[in-house]
Amino acid sequence: MIPRLSCQQAEKGNIVDFIDQAESGDLVFFDNDRGKISHVGMILSKGLVIHASGRVRIDSIDHQGIFKPEINGYSHKLRTIRRIL
Repeated sequence: MIPRLSCQQAEKGNIVDFIDQAESGDLVFFDNDRGKISHVGMILSKGLVIHASGRVRIDSIDHQGIFKPEINGYSHKLRTIRRIL
């Protein structure tokens, strides 16, 4: 069973070392400004993540995090990647 909170979810499964090794279904976790895990998304395919930030979104992701062209920067800082299944 997967816990409700993203910080608890980030302790489950196996670590994926690099974003290039991430597969569809892997969970990606993001830090807030205080360095605490506060957000989670799921890899859809290479370079794409689905997550809910105000609304459900599909955004670009790389080794730094979620890049949003409309702000020309990163909205979420990547902390860790986990393979649950």
